[in-house]
Amino acid sequence: MQDTPNPSSTKTIRALDRGLLLVETLSQRGQMTLAELRRSTGLSNPTLLRILLTLQERGWVRRNIAEGRYELAHSLGNLLGETARAHPLAEIAAPYLLELKSRQAGWPSDLCTMLGAGRIEIIESTRIRGPLAMTRTALGIRPSMVLSAHGRAILSFSSKEQRQIHLDGMKKAANKEDQRWIESGKLDAVIAQTRAQGFGLREPNYWQPPFDPGPEHAAMAVPVLSKTGVHGSISLIWMADEMSLDEVLALGSLQDLQKSSARIGVALDRAGIAAPRVA
Repeated sequence: MQDTPNPSSTKTIRALDRGLLLVETLSQRGQMTLAELRRSTGLSNPTLLRILLTLQERGWVRRNIAEGRYELAHSLGNLLGETARAHPLAEIAAPYLLELKSRQAGWPSDLCTMLGAGRIEIIESTRIRGPLAMTRTALGIRPSMVLSAHGRAILSFSSKEQRQIHLDGMKKAANKEDQRWIESGKLDAVIAQTRAQGFGLREPNYWQPPFDPGPEHAAMAVPVLSKTGVHGSISLIWMADEMSLDEVLALGSLQDLQKSSARIGVALDRAGIAAPRVA
Protein backbone atom coordinates (compact mmCIF):
# COMPACT_ATOMS: atom_id res chain seq x y z
CA MET A 1 0.00 0.00 0.00
CA GLN A 2 1.31 3.42 -0.95
CA ASP A 3 1.73 5.91 1.88
CA THR A 4 -0.04 9.22 1.30
CA PRO A 5 1.44 12.21 3.15
CA ASN A 6 -0.89 14.30 5.27
CA PRO A 7 -0.26 17.98 4.38
CA SER A 8 -1.92 19.18 7.59
CA SER A 9 0.66 17.37 9.74
CA THR A 10 3.71 18.51 7.76
CA LYS A 11 5.50 21.80 8.48
CA THR A 12 6.93 24.02 5.76
CA ILE A 13 10.53 25.23 5.67
CA ARG A 14 10.56 29.01 6.07
CA ALA A 15 14.05 29.56 4.67
CA LEU A 16 13.26 27.51 1.57
CA ASP A 17 10.00 29.41 1.10
CA ARG A 18 11.91 32.70 1.16
CA GLY A 19 14.47 31.40 -1.33
CA LEU A 20 11.76 30.31 -3.73
CA LEU A 21 10.02 33.66 -3.33
CA LEU A 22 13.24 35.36 -4.40
CA VAL A 23 13.67 33.08 -7.43
CA GLU A 24 10.05 33.69 -8.48
CA THR A 25 10.44 37.45 -8.09
CA LEU A 26 13.58 37.57 -10.24
CA SER A 27 11.93 35.30 -12.80
CA GLN A 28 8.97 37.67 -13.12
CA ARG A 29 10.78 41.01 -12.89
CA GLY A 30 14.22 40.40 -14.37
CA GLN A 31 17.22 42.39 -13.09
CA MET A 32 16.62 43.97 -9.67
CA THR A 33 18.63 45.91 -7.12
CA LEU A 34 18.78 44.88 -3.48
CA ALA A 35 16.41 47.75 -2.63
CA GLU A 36 13.91 46.65 -5.29
CA LEU A 37 14.02 43.09 -3.99
CA ARG A 38 13.43 44.33 -0.46
CA ARG A 39 10.36 46.31 -1.54
CA SER A 40 8.97 43.44 -3.64
CA THR A 41 9.50 40.63 -1.14
CA GLY A 42 9.28 42.42 2.21
CA LEU A 43 12.47 40.67 3.34
CA SER A 44 15.22 42.50 5.21
CA ASN A 45 18.60 43.26 3.65
CA PRO A 46 20.52 40.72 5.81
CA THR A 47 18.02 37.98 4.91
CA LEU A 48 18.16 38.87 1.23
CA LEU A 49 21.96 38.93 1.18
CA ARG A 50 22.18 35.48 2.79
CA ILE A 51 19.73 34.01 0.32
CA LEU A 52 21.33 35.74 -2.67
CA LEU A 53 24.81 34.54 -1.68
CA THR A 54 23.51 30.98 -1.37
CA LEU A 55 21.83 31.19 -4.78
CA GLN A 56 24.97 32.68 -6.34
CA GLU A 57 27.12 29.87 -4.97
CA ARG A 58 24.66 27.31 -6.34
CA GLY A 59 24.74 28.94 -9.79
CA TRP A 60 21.11 30.10 -9.73
CA VAL A 61 21.71 33.87 -9.50
CA ARG A 62 24.34 36.32 -10.73
CA ARG A 63 25.06 39.98 -9.88
CA ASN A 64 26.09 42.17 -12.77
CA ILE A 65 29.22 44.28 -12.51
CA ALA A 66 28.04 47.62 -13.85
CA GLU A 67 24.96 48.19 -11.67
CA GLY A 68 25.13 45.49 -9.04
CA ARG A 69 21.69 44.18 -10.07
CA TYR A 70 20.70 40.60 -9.40
CA GLU A 71 19.20 38.27 -12.01
CA LEU A 72 18.69 34.56 -12.61
CA ALA A 73 21.73 32.94 -14.19
CA HIS A 74 21.52 32.04 -17.88
CA SER A 75 22.94 28.61 -17.06
CA LEU A 76 19.89 27.91 -14.88
CA GLY A 77 18.11 26.48 -17.91
CA ASN A 78 20.88 23.93 -18.38
CA LEU A 79 21.03 23.27 -14.66
CA LEU A 80 17.34 22.39 -14.45
CA GLY A 81 16.92 20.83 -17.88
CA GLU A 82 13.63 20.36 -19.73
CA THR A 83 13.07 16.85 -18.39
CA ALA A 84 13.48 18.03 -14.79
CA ARG A 85 10.26 20.00 -14.96
CA ALA A 86 6.69 18.74 -14.76
CA HIS A 87 4.81 18.23 -18.01
CA PRO A 88 2.46 21.25 -18.29
CA LEU A 89 -0.53 19.04 -19.14
CA ALA A 90 0.07 16.83 -16.09
CA GLU A 91 0.48 19.84 -13.81
CA ILE A 92 -2.72 21.53 -14.98
CA ALA A 93 -4.85 18.38 -15.28
CA ALA A 94 -4.00 16.75 -11.93
CA PRO A 95 -6.55 18.65 -9.78
CA TYR A 96 -9.32 17.83 -12.25
CA LEU A 97 -8.41 14.14 -12.30
CA LEU A 98 -8.77 14.03 -8.53
CA GLU A 99 -12.26 15.56 -8.76
CA LEU A 100 -13.64 12.94 -11.19
CA LYS A 101 -16.80 11.36 -9.76
CA SER A 102 -15.75 7.94 -11.08
CA ARG A 103 -12.72 8.06 -8.79
CA GLN A 104 -15.07 7.97 -5.81
CA ALA A 105 -16.41 4.67 -7.17
CA GLY A 106 -12.89 3.25 -7.31
CA TRP A 107 -12.41 3.66 -11.05
CA PRO A 108 -9.04 5.26 -11.84
CA SER A 109 -8.04 7.44 -14.76
CA ASP A 110 -4.85 7.90 -16.75
CA LEU A 111 -3.68 11.06 -18.50
CA CYS A 112 -1.86 10.60 -21.79
CA THR A 113 0.04 12.95 -24.11
CA MET A 114 1.96 12.74 -27.38
CA LEU A 115 5.70 12.19 -27.55
CA GLY A 116 6.00 12.32 -31.31
CA ALA A 117 4.61 10.83 -34.50
CA GLY A 118 2.67 7.71 -33.54
CA ARG A 119 3.92 7.73 -29.94
CA ILE A 120 1.98 8.51 -26.77
CA GLU A 121 2.79 8.19 -23.07
CA ILE A 122 0.92 8.14 -19.76
CA ILE A 123 2.13 11.13 -17.74
CA GLU A 124 -0.29 11.10 -14.79
CA SER A 125 -2.61 8.57 -13.18
CA THR A 126 -4.97 8.10 -10.25
CA ARG A 127 -4.15 4.38 -10.03
CA ILE A 128 -3.03 4.43 -6.40
CA ARG A 129 -4.55 1.38 -4.73
CA GLY A 130 -7.23 -1.24 -5.28
CA PRO A 131 -7.83 -3.97 -7.90
CA LEU A 132 -7.33 -1.55 -10.79
CA ALA A 133 -3.94 -0.38 -9.52
CA MET A 134 -1.32 -2.48 -11.25
CA THR A 135 1.71 -3.79 -9.41
CA ARG A 136 3.70 -1.45 -11.66
CA THR A 137 2.89 2.22 -11.97
CA ALA A 138 1.15 3.37 -15.14
CA LEU A 139 3.46 6.37 -15.48
CA GLY A 140 5.79 6.13 -18.44
CA ILE A 141 3.78 3.40 -20.18
CA ARG A 142 3.45 3.97 -23.92
CA PRO A 143 0.15 2.49 -25.11
CA SER A 144 -0.58 1.45 -28.67
CA MET A 145 -2.06 4.33 -30.64
CA VAL A 146 -4.10 1.78 -32.57
CA LEU A 147 -5.51 -0.47 -29.83
CA SER A 148 -5.68 1.76 -26.74
CA ALA A 149 -8.56 4.06 -25.82
CA HIS A 150 -6.03 6.89 -25.51
CA GLY A 151 -4.58 6.42 -28.97
CA ARG A 152 -7.97 6.17 -30.61
CA ALA A 153 -9.23 9.32 -28.90
CA ILE A 154 -6.14 11.31 -29.85
CA LEU A 155 -6.09 10.08 -33.46
CA SER A 156 -9.80 10.62 -34.00
CA PHE A 157 -9.85 14.23 -32.81
CA SER A 158 -6.54 15.36 -34.29
CA SER A 159 -6.54 17.39 -37.50
CA LYS A 160 -6.28 15.43 -40.75
CA GLU A 161 -2.71 16.65 -41.15
CA GLN A 162 -1.64 15.63 -37.66
CA ARG A 163 -3.46 12.29 -37.92
CA GLN A 164 -1.62 11.46 -41.12
CA ILE A 165 1.71 12.28 -39.51
CA HIS A 166 0.85 9.87 -36.68
CA LEU A 167 -0.16 7.18 -39.15
CA ASP A 168 3.02 7.64 -41.19
CA GLY A 169 5.07 7.35 -38.01
CA MET A 170 3.28 4.16 -36.99
CA LYS A 171 3.74 2.60 -40.43
CA LYS A 172 7.49 2.90 -39.90
CA ALA A 173 7.71 1.75 -36.28
CA ALA A 174 4.45 0.02 -35.22
CA ASN A 175 4.32 -3.67 -34.36
CA LYS A 176 2.76 -6.21 -36.72
CA GLU A 177 -0.68 -6.15 -35.12
CA ASP A 178 -0.90 -2.37 -35.32
CA GLN A 179 0.33 -2.51 -38.90
CA ARG A 180 -2.44 -4.95 -39.84
CA TRP A 181 -5.08 -2.64 -38.36
CA ILE A 182 -3.72 0.30 -40.36
CA GLU A 183 -3.28 -1.55 -43.67
CA SER A 184 -6.63 -3.37 -43.54
CA GLY A 185 -8.64 -0.19 -43.04
CA LYS A 186 -10.01 -1.38 -39.67
CA LEU A 187 -8.45 1.61 -37.95
CA ASP A 188 -10.24 4.00 -40.32
CA ALA A 189 -13.57 2.49 -39.26
CA VAL A 190 -12.64 2.81 -35.57
CA ILE A 191 -11.65 6.46 -36.04
CA ALA A 192 -15.00 7.24 -37.68
CA GLN A 193 -16.87 5.48 -34.86
CA THR A 194 -14.80 7.23 -32.19
CA ARG A 195 -15.52 10.66 -33.65
CA ALA A 196 -19.23 9.87 -33.85
CA GLN A 197 -19.54 8.65 -30.25
CA GLY A 198 -17.14 11.19 -28.73
CA PHE A 199 -14.79 8.74 -27.01
CA GLY A 200 -12.29 6.02 -27.76
CA LEU A 201 -12.56 2.45 -26.48
CA ARG A 202 -9.77 0.05 -25.64
CA GLU A 203 -9.72 -3.01 -27.90
CA PRO A 204 -10.87 -6.10 -25.93
CA ASN A 205 -8.03 -8.24 -24.55
CA TYR A 206 -5.46 -5.51 -25.26
CA TRP A 207 -2.90 -4.88 -22.54
CA GLN A 208 0.37 -3.04 -22.64
CA PRO A 209 3.70 -4.41 -21.35
CA PRO A 210 5.23 -4.14 -18.78
CA PHE A 211 1.81 -4.65 -17.16
CA ASP A 212 1.08 -8.27 -16.43
CA PRO A 213 -2.02 -9.72 -18.12
CA GLY A 214 -4.75 -10.40 -15.57
CA PRO A 215 -8.47 -9.76 -15.20
CA GLU A 216 -9.55 -7.89 -18.29
CA HIS A 217 -9.85 -4.14 -17.91
CA ALA A 218 -12.02 -1.96 -20.10
CA ALA A 219 -11.26 1.67 -20.79
CA MET A 220 -12.73 4.67 -22.52
CA ALA A 221 -10.87 7.89 -23.24
CA VAL A 222 -11.81 11.39 -24.33
CA PRO A 223 -9.46 13.91 -25.94
CA VAL A 224 -8.13 16.93 -24.08
CA LEU A 225 -8.84 19.79 -26.47
CA SER A 226 -8.01 23.47 -26.31
CA LYS A 227 -8.41 26.22 -28.88
CA THR A 228 -5.05 25.19 -30.35
CA GLY A 229 -5.80 21.48 -30.80
CA VAL A 230 -5.35 18.11 -29.10
CA HIS A 231 -3.09 17.96 -26.03
CA GLY A 232 -3.72 14.35 -25.06
CA SER A 233 -6.49 12.26 -23.52
CA ILE A 234 -8.06 11.18 -20.22
CA SER A 235 -9.22 7.61 -19.69
CA LEU A 236 -11.61 5.86 -17.34
CA ILE A 237 -10.77 2.26 -16.41
CA TRP A 238 -13.03 -0.44 -14.99
CA MET A 239 -13.20 -4.23 -14.65
CA ALA A 240 -14.72 -5.59 -17.86
CA ASP A 241 -16.32 -8.62 -16.22
CA GLU A 242 -18.04 -6.52 -13.53
CA MET A 243 -19.66 -3.81 -15.61
CA SER A 244 -20.61 -3.32 -19.25
CA LEU A 245 -20.01 -0.17 -21.28
CA ASP A 246 -23.75 0.57 -21.30
CA GLU A 247 -23.83 0.42 -17.50
CA VAL A 248 -20.84 2.76 -17.26
CA LEU A 249 -22.48 5.22 -19.67
CA ALA A 250 -25.77 5.05 -17.75
CA LEU A 251 -23.96 6.32 -14.65
CA GLY A 252 -22.98 9.54 -16.43
CA SER A 253 -19.28 8.71 -16.38
CA LEU A 254 -18.71 9.88 -19.95
CA GLN A 255 -20.26 13.30 -19.29
CA ASP A 256 -18.13 13.67 -16.16
CA LEU A 257 -15.00 12.77 -18.14
CA GLN A 258 -15.89 15.19 -20.93
CA LYS A 259 -16.65 17.99 -18.46
CA SER A 260 -13.27 17.57 -16.78
CA SER A 261 -11.53 17.46 -20.16
CA ALA A 262 -13.24 20.70 -21.18
CA ARG A 263 -12.18 22.39 -17.93
CA ILE A 264 -8.59 21.30 -18.52
CA GLY A 265 -8.75 22.71 -22.06
CA VAL A 266 -9.89 26.08 -20.72
CA ALA A 267 -7.10 26.05 -18.13
CA LEU A 268 -4.52 25.27 -20.84
CA ASP A 269 -5.75 28.18 -22.95
CA ARG A 270 -5.69 30.47 -19.91
CA ALA A 271 -2.09 29.45 -19.21
CA GLY A 272 -1.09 30.04 -22.84
CA ILE A 273 -0.02 26.44 -23.40
CA ALA A 274 -0.42 25.46 -27.05
CA ALA A 275 -1.23 21.94 -28.15
CA PRO A 276 1.84 19.96 -29.23
CA ARG A 277 2.35 19.50 -32.95
CA VAL A 278 4.09 16.36 -34.17
CA ALA A 279 6.27 16.30 -37.25
